[in-house]
Amino acid sequence: MTERLGRYTVLKHLASGGMADVLLARTDGVQGFERHVVLKRIRAEHAKDERFIEMFVDEARLAAQLHHQNIVQVHDIGEANGDYFFAMEYLHGEDLRSLLSKTAKAKQHMPLGHVVAIVSAVAAGLHHAHERKGPDKKPLNVVHRDVSPSNIIIGYDGSVKIVDFGIAKAAMRQVETRSGSLKGKVSYMSPEQCKMTPVDRRSDIYALGVVLYEMATTTRLFKNDSDYLVMDAICTGKIPLPRVRRPDLPNELAMIIMTALAT
Repeated sequence: MTERLGRYTVLKHLASGGMADVLLARTDGVQGFERHVVLKRIRAEHAKDERFIEMFVDEARLAAQLHHQNIVQVHDIGEANGDYFFAMEYLHGEDLRSLLSKTAKAKQHMPLGHVVAIVSAVAAGLHHAHERKGPDKKPLNVVHRDVSPSNIIIGYDGSVKIVDFGIAKAAMRQVETRSGSLKGKVSYMSPEQCKMTPVDRRSDIYALGVVLYEMATTTRLFKNDSDYLVMDAICTGKIPLPRVRRPDLPNELAMIIMTALAT
């Protein structure tokens, strides 16, 4: 039997996260109109938890206020038989983590033109989020807090989009994350996140610097046997120069990387 969520027909399960399932779906209209979308649905074990529901709705509300060509667009939010979900544009492509893995396995480097194009697009999307103001004209103070290769989608048409503002910090959020809990993927955290001190847009810039380092050198900047050792390396701030790992890297690009990683 075909599963439906509101006006959407679920076609395929794509992925599952800590809070939600990600589904490929289709919406149908008159005269044979149809459009594919991605649905993010709160997981069954959290569907009765008011705190998770509020966090989930907060994410959708925040993402819906961000309108930029380099940020995935949220179209709709709804509830059907106790299932809370929101619909996003469908992106036909691959995440940057997959592309980096293929490049590393082939023992190659990503072309520098591609590196610059991708990081420029992500930076533009983040700048839009950082500068976004609410209906009251006050800054939303958005910080993504999870800028990492798996949250950057490269479309087969050449588009670049940031996804998953699920743990974003913003002034308009009604529900705060639990104190004492780390948010984001450890290898791409800023020193402030590791120390659990207040963060601002500079944390996203730092994380994008880590991503740029990885794209430019095809090596992970922070990788160790435990999260503790990774966080210790981040907080210590000992960054191997990018040109040590890729000697043909232009000095100007190496300087941009090190500037983004300055603490």
